[in-house]
Amino acid sequence: MNNRVLTASLIAAAMLVSTNAVTPRNAEAAAKLSMVYPFPDFLDYTKLCKKLANSINARSKGLIELNVLPFNSVGMFQQGPAVKSGRVDMACYPAAFYARSIPENEAVSTSNSSPLSVRGNGGHDMLDKIHQQYFNVKYLGWTISGNRFRIYMKNKPEWTKDGLLDLKGVKLRNNPIYGAFFRALKGSTHNMKATQVYAALEKRAVNASAWTNLGLQGLKWDKFLRHAVKPDFYQTDIGWIVNLDRWNKLDSTVKKLLQTAVTEHSDSSRSYLEGLAQNEEAKLTKGGMQFHTVPSPNAYLKIAVDSAYDRMTARLKKTKRGAAHVAKLRSLYQK
Repeated sequence: MNNRVLTASLIAAAMLVSTNAVTPRNAEAAAKLSMVYPFPDFLDYTKLCKKLANSINARSKGLIELNVLPFNSVGMFQQGPAVKSGRVDMACYPAAFYARSIPENEAVSTSNSSPLSVRGNGGHDMLDKIHQQYFNVKYLGWTISGNRFRIYMKNKPEWTKDGLLDLKGVKLRNNPIYGAFFRALKGSTHNMKATQVYAALEKRAVNASAWTNLGLQGLKWDKFLRHAVKPDFYQTDIGWIVNLDRWNKLDSTVKKLLQTAVTEHSDSSRSYLEGLAQNEEAKLTKGGMQFHTVPSPNAYLKIAVDSAYDRMTARLKKTKRGAAHVAKLRSLYQK
């Protein structure tokens, strides 16, 4: 080999070494994941889902490429099954929306505790194992909490002789979170998505709906609903789930990045949402919303939780999975 050929070979080898040295180790190993979410883009809950997705992409430095699909890419109540089947990889999704498949999700929806507490006492791990065994997903965590639900009405509420909310003649918009509670109060319910409620209120198909203590003004439902019932009940239950087959194929570093980001977000978003809810209540009051307290608040809240756990137990028995673990789960998610 002459000197010219030898020199060219050495230069080529040096360039190859140099290229490998500066190319990110993860450039070709980026985990490409798709994600869906159920609510319109203007709601704070969606903004927080997207904020976490953006944070994951940024902090992973190319190790993860999380692609958030557009709103309604998958129907609201089909997103849980879509993650289970692997049609999409992940969802930022309310636990109640797939509680027919995982009845134990009622524990999150009805909880008066926090993500931090249930991570510490084993509640999260218990629910994660159930998700993996029965729904083919990894439950990364309860990421959006702190906001509670209340019933908003067009007309001033009336009370029963027992000091509970009288729903006679009230046409309630229903959804999977609080349906059992409404039925326990003997309410007349109409199932519909959040995106359908404004038109239903306008057409007088419904004259009451539950929603969280944040977001009513964004939805513009306060144009029709001028009375709010207290005490607030349940809690926002949005969490992150990942298709289990996809999760198991991910690199351990990717798994750690995802889990850490979700855990940190769970705590920071809670205090943020609680502050927003306080501000919105002040704005609703200033705008003329009237707040009414149920005469028997403790009984009202007990019915709310008991009705959900009764539904959980009935669903578990129907699936023949048994309900021996329900009492333990309740103790972990209720303070």
